[in-house]
Amino acid sequence: MPSILIVDDETIFRKGIRLMISDMQSEWTVIDEATDGADALDKIEALQPDLIITDIKMPRIDGIQLQYIVKERYPHISCVVMSGYNDFQYARESLRLGAKDYLMKPFQREELYALLTKLQEEWLTEKRPNKSSGMDQQVQNQMRQHVLASLITGNVHHGEAELLDNVGIQLPHANISCLIAKLDRDSVTDERYYQLNPSLFSIYIQQFIQESLDENFKGYVFIHHETEIIALINHENVSSIHADMEQLTNRIRKEIRVQSNFTLTFGLGSPAKDLESISKSYKEAGLALLYRLVIGGDRLLSNEIVAEMKMEKLDWHAADWHSLNQFVQEGDLANVQQQASLYVTKLCQQWKDPEIIHQQICKMLLHFYELAVNLAVVKQWLQNTDVKQVLVDIYSYSSSKELIERCQKLLGDLTVCIGNRQKKMVTSPVEIVVRYVEEHYAESITLNTMAEIVYLSPSYLSSLFKIKQGQSFIDFLTEKRIEKAKSLLLYSDEKIQVISDSTGFTNIRHFNRVFKTITNRTPSEFREGKSIAGTEPFKVK
Repeated sequence: MPSILIVDDETIFRKGIRLMISDMQSEWTVIDEATDGADALDKIEALQPDLIITDIKMPRIDGIQLQYIVKERYPHISCVVMSGYNDFQYARESLRLGAKDYLMKPFQREELYALLTKLQEEWLTEKRPNKSSGMDQQVQNQMRQHVLASLITGNVHHGEAELLDNVGIQLPHANISCLIAKLDRDSVTDERYYQLNPSLFSIYIQQFIQESLDENFKGYVFIHHETEIIALINHENVSSIHADMEQLTNRIRKEIRVQSNFTLTFGLGSPAKDLESISKSYKEAGLALLYRLVIGGDRLLSNEIVAEMKMEKLDWHAADWHSLNQFVQEGDLANVQQQASLYVTKLCQQWKDPEIIHQQICKMLLHFYELAVNLAVVKQWLQNTDVKQVLVDIYSYSSSKELIERCQKLLGDLTVCIGNRQKKMVTSPVEIVVRYVEEHYAESITLNTMAEIVYLSPSYLSSLFKIKQGQSFIDFLTEKRIEKAKSLLLYSDEKIQVISDSTGFTNIRHFNRVFKTITNRTPSEFREGKSIAGTEPFKVK
């Protein structure tokens, strides 16, 4: 029997569609529901449905992004999209991606039945898409990616052209350019980036570029090193390569900014005339991409552009690490984060050469490595890696935001290690629990978990907490979560389901019940109360 996964962030729509399909006398079976694209991907992996019925606009991963990823990972799975009248341009994009059809919300039962009847006939005619053939295609794609990766590392030679044919790679024209795309991290909020698996951004970008490339060029797009998307583009006319690539990347950047609200930077290498030279084009594209550190992202960077830059050798005064060094040794984490950000930002503003920026950061990190050696905290600081690998990794970053985050993480971890070593006063177990709840309220927290952290029995911690705080642990935890939920209801447009999830409640029903018990209003009433009265009905503590 053919199976369906329903994807929509509105419970009422999911349940309504499930009910319609259950009332329909057909072979279709709803095997599960998903609240958004990210939830759907987990369920697709486990359940392998034959059809996905998905909404367009959803949090985290929307319907368009979901289709890009499904098309790459599960080409045998069909999609039908649902959209409102104002979302027709997105529905049209879905049809371009291969969606079987679209349903305009609100749709009638007869529309759904007619569509599923048509798809059932197609499914029966084809005797159901063979899952094993889908796996064969997945193996073929993996082999192709391996060969493409070998091309950029210089491990495939002209005499091995037959290897390309075996995995379906065709490069009929004489010139091959390497184009590298990277997500501009500063165009994505930390919450959005880390809420998902970052590799999903790469899969989405890969498919987006491949779709755009197929319209005008012959080429192959693949993911290298998780966050680096590479396109090998076969050109017929060498004289217009740079202009063509500038036009292509400008269109991609514009469309992806409109559809998904983030930006990309591209690095372009010079055209290779044989297979052996592709690795050189890749290295040039990577080098060009490094200049994102100097002139910013959301653009195409190439050898021509880099060569035109005026490479001024500025008089660099010796790096002043006095404040940063002082804050690290004092265990002042907040100021360490701030100073690390200022230091990297200043480097990127004052130097025109990415190599020197990397050198200065490595020099700074070696200074703190020496400090860690002297304080005997290297093992606790670097854990399963060593300083050599840390320095090698620094040279792989071409984004100032990524460099800032990496330095903040390294120096922040060192600050914590030194702080723990020098700590002379024992913090109260209740203070530790309070601080932990304030920082981790969105996670699953139990009294037993807290008891393990502070090395006390749950019963003793419970008694001690009530004496010190004047309320039970569970009441304190619930209060913190409700306080955050109130704030989000008043000052954000997030859906109530999202607010429930992000404040640590197990499900929206439990959230509604607890919220009403404490505030005498449902979350919807609380939010509406502000807009009706024009004032805030409740004050968040």
